[in-house]
Amino acid sequence: MSSQRCFRAALTTGGVLRNVCRPALLTASARPVNCIAQKRGVSLAAAAYQQAAARQHETPACTVASAVVRKDILTVKFGDGTEGQLPFVWLRDNCQCPQCFSVEALGRKLLMDDLDIDVHPTKVQESENGLTVEWSDGHIGEYPSQWLKDRAFTPTSRAMHKMRYAVRKEAWGAEHTMKEYDYRILMADDRELLDWLLTMERKGSAMVRNTPEKDIAGPELIEHIAYVKQSHYGPHSPVINRPNTNNVAFTNAKLGMHNDLPQYEHMPGIIFIQCVAQHPGAGGESIVTDGLFAAEELRRNHPEDFKILSSTDMYFWDKGHANYSWEMPEFYKIAKFPVIRVNGNNEVVQIAVNNAIRDSHMDLPPQEVKKYYAAYKRFHNILYANAMTFKMEQGDMMTLDNVRCLHGREGYEANSERHIESSYLDWDEARCRRRRLQEKFGC
Repeated sequence: MSSQRCFRAALTTGGVLRNVCRPALLTASARPVNCIAQKRGVSLAAAAYQQAAARQHETPACTVASAVVRKDILTVKFGDGTEGQLPFVWLRDNCQCPQCFSVEALGRKLLMDDLDIDVHPTKVQESENGLTVEWSDGHIGEYPSQWLKDRAFTPTSRAMHKMRYAVRKEAWGAEHTMKEYDYRILMADDRELLDWLLTMERKGSAMVRNTPEKDIAGPELIEHIAYVKQSHYGPHSPVINRPNTNNVAFTNAKLGMHNDLPQYEHMPGIIFIQCVAQHPGAGGESIVTDGLFAAEELRRNHPEDFKILSSTDMYFWDKGHANYSWEMPEFYKIAKFPVIRVNGNNEVVQIAVNNAIRDSHMDLPPQEVKKYYAAYKRFHNILYANAMTFKMEQGDMMTLDNVRCLHGREGYEANSERHIESSYLDWDEARCRRRRLQEKFGC
């Protein structure tokens, strides 16, 4: 049972949390009664009585066994011996009573205007169901035990929620082999879909085989997961040699490795690259690399270059007109951020490389431009040194983490009927579906 369901039940039915904790209690007493009787030489009735008495003294893992008030923190010990440090202000802010929290909407009703950051408990009552706290502001707070355990500021609770937020990424180099999936199975089997979602979070790449022979196979798979992320190119883009083209990708030219659409402040999360028809001769090969791997190589071996690329904004732009009726008639996009974006923990969270639409405008003093180019060129060389090259076949659909992995292609003959389709899915929606499937399958 999830922590949200656990505290929802606790607030609506007094004894439900006892039932939540009971499986652990039963497991601890799983030895058959007749075995105990034979070993000790006592009657079955006596053995059963002893077992029942032992159960009464066992403390379920999620029970609040004790709570001690210290300076600004309530130290709570749970039934399994683990201990949590709960700051007073956090406890008051996250009161789970109906006055402070909406069970239906799963949202906080307490306003920041009404929160005293110096609040402290005047009385604390532990129980198998959780904690009841009387606060200095006169409020009586309710906190289910499992809810507290899941949020107790322990390394375990913090790590579990971090994994719920996003699965840990695993970098890879040129030796990488993409995990393969069957399109029809992904559409029919939620366990297989969950596996694909987890693979995409960890590795950022997978190959889907046996894709239907239609140009909207990508969008249909995306709609099975969540929603298509549209761009000014529409819900999907025919990557063919177009007359009067509005993008270098829609020619037969060689494309350097790139991330799609860095001209958007919010870049698409996952790109679906479907091979509808492949060029039969030489040319059209795909090249793919892991930008996370390259960024960490750059950080390890050339920290000053990493600092430049992760702290200096680059402009990306895209200006043009529609080739098809579903495209925006006229567009003019500009975005600005570093080629390597890091979060507050200095973890790499986005790569943005696209030579075709990297702007000629640079917001830098001229004396710093060459140093920037040197860092950018070194990163480029690392990306290519750790890339893999292959040729997709008709029915293949490559899926890539677009804010991590880069892709490109070799040039091909201008009159070729090579036809690739691209479409996008946001990471917010992909992770949303992954969490719901994990709940569904209890993993």
